[in-house]
Parts: sequence; structure tokens; C-alpha cells
Amino acid sequence: MKRTISYIFFLALLVLQGCVGGVYFEKIVNGYFLSAIDVKTDMLLGYQDGDFGVGVVGSTVFAVGYNDEYIIVKQHPRKFPNPPDKSITNYFIVPIKDKVHASPDENKIGPLTKEEFVIKRKELGISDSLTFTKVFSELE
Repeated sequence: MKRTISYIFFLALLVLQGCVGGVYFEKIVNGYFLSAIDVKTDMLLGYQDGDFGVGVVGSTVFAVGYNDEYIIVKQHPRKFPNPPDKSITNYFIVPIKDKVHASPDENKIGPLTKEEFVIKRKELGISDSLTFTKVFSELE
């Protein structure tokens, strides 16, 4: 049931994005994008390929970086209608060469703590040159 609601919300997000433009929308790489509809604290990482779309990392995403293989993400968790919990920073690794699944949890590694993130980067051989190049300081 929770996943069904997530999918409905994501599809509504895409429809609204197309209709009203939203607060923010930016294509990142290979079908991945950043989007916020009403307020920047809605910022999420999503994936769209034709009619298929899925939320990958929910709000509030505040920093991303990417290369040809991975997207790295920082997020403060947010449960609507509450503001983001800035006392918590989650880290995610999104392998972008993998097939994207309809289940959002299959498309990412995380949430991770900073320590877990550093360890997982090393395990995956992700270069230190991949940094958080897109940072929304107002959401940090």
C-alpha cells in the first residue's frame, strides 16, 4: 500500500511538473533529474524514461554529484507536512548503468551514514574525484 501511494504521488509530481513547471527541475544524467514542485524542500531525485518514471531518493535532496557510473546524493529526511530533519544527513549511491526498477528501493544504495558512505564508495571503487558538485545551500 505504501509503495502504491509513493507511485501515485510520483506520477502526480510528474504531471504537475509538466503542467505548471514547478519550483525547480533539472535534468542530471541518463534520465535522472532533480525536481521540486511547490517548495524547494520537496527536492527529490527521480528517473524518467518515456512513460516510465520512478522516484529514486525522496525529499529533501540537497546535494548531488555524478559521473558516467554513479550519482551520489545527500538528503535530509522529510515526512510531509513536516520540514526536513536537518539533524540527520543520509547518503545514497545510485548506480546509473544498472536497469532502473519500478521499486525505488532497488535503484539505490542507502540510506547510509557518512561513515558507511565512505566505506561503500571504496568497496565500489568510486573515485574521490566524484564530489557533490550541485549543492542547494538553502536546503543544507
